Amino acid sequence: MAYELMPQQLAPPQLLTLPSNATSIRTDISDSFHCDGRDYGYYADVENDCQLFHVCLPVTYADGRNQTFRWSFICPEETVFNQEMFTCTRADEAIDCEESPRFYDLNRNFGSEEILGEVVEVSSTESPHYLEEATPLPEVPQFIGRNLSRRGGKQLEMKKN
Repeated sequence: MAYELMPQQLAPPQLLTLPSNATSIRTDISDSFHCDGRDYGYYADVENDCQLFHVCLPVTYADGRNQTFRWSFICPEETVFNQEMFTCTRADEAIDCEESPRFYDLNRNFGSEEILGEVVEVSSTESPHYLEEATPLPEVPQFIGRNLSRRGGKQLEMKKN
């Protein structure tokens, strides 16, 4: 007898593409978070008590068609996603999960650079200031050493081409 599974019949870890052992961290996983209309970024899932978070990526194709991708993740045991810091932290070190949506706008800062408390947009044609201050790498010689030792005390001669 053929049997077809509908998406609502799949266990949440498969539907959310979470690791197979996700239910060992959280048994009652809800899949109601949507990325539609959201900027690129990381979003705490309040319905799952911030133990899950999602990465949303809106894409506009050359033909004008829009699509939003979503990847879902679960924080390690005894941690929650801290929307203010974009990382999983212990609950006592995180903002209250219910307050997370107030911090969703922080995602708009991706692609910006913060200098002394001001957010500055960085153009893709403009090089960020930290690259200008980088120390140049030393030049690597084309040929390193003429005689290299081998085990047993024999010399290995290397020839240039």
